[in-house]
Amino acid sequence: MQKLVSSSETESRTLVRGLDILRLFGRERPVLTQTRITEELALPLPTVGRLCRALVSQGFLELETGSRRLRLGPEIRRLADTVPHDISEDAHHWMDALNDQFDEDVNIAILDGVHALYLGTTPGTRRLGVRTTLGSRAPAHCTAVGKCLLAQLDERIALDRLGPGPYEQRTDKTIRRWPQLSKELADIRRAGISRSIEEFELGLAGFAVPLGPGPGGVQLALTMAIPTARLGPDRVHEIESALLAGPHQPIHGADRLEH
Repeated sequence: MQKLVSSSETESRTLVRGLDILRLFGRERPVLTQTRITEELALPLPTVGRLCRALVSQGFLELETGSRRLRLGPEIRRLADTVPHDISEDAHHWMDALNDQFDEDVNIAILDGVHALYLGTTPGTRRLGVRTTLGSRAPAHCTAVGKCLLAQLDERIALDRLGPGPYEQRTDKTIRRWPQLSKELADIRRAGISRSIEEFELGLAGFAVPLGPGPGGVQLALTMAIPTARLGPDRVHEIESALLAGPHQPIHGADRLEH
């Protein structure tokens, strides 16, 4: 005899399946295809497609730029922002001090897959300035903070995470392949500071230094973003000197791979 299922039971089952999909994502699996989700949950592909479309429409998932792969969306990041992050009091004080000194956007981020994820931000007050949204992400290969975080990884892990390229091209100054990026990461380890001048966006520069481990032992980095219109040689020297004089940590990188 066929069993009748109430609408509330159907809705509950749909909710549970949606949550099961979200649980598949994590630091080790930041992006997934619908086919992979189907295999993991043993659900029909049309069912997974319908659930994923609903999750995307509500902001819990989003499509990766230029592909059909899915990742956690802005609504998940917004909810995560309501949970206090273990950013030290010293780091918050340093952000405020840098903001007072330069009146520029100062942020703290972690590496999330192939992106930098911003956990803390102190915006400047200038009319022409940068505004970083808490919980937003940016490509790691072309941002100062992303490269700073990548430089702290073993090179084999960084290469496995990013792949050989070509990476997303944001401007004509974006590094798009691993050999060039690997050399850049080695330079960052030697200098102790990372720079990105119009690699992510024309008219935008960034500088970053590592802060050491944060929540759950995950590496943090502090970055300052500034429009290139205010970036002369003297200003670069002032910013880099201030960042290197603060309570940052040395960048510990592995030996470079042979190419």
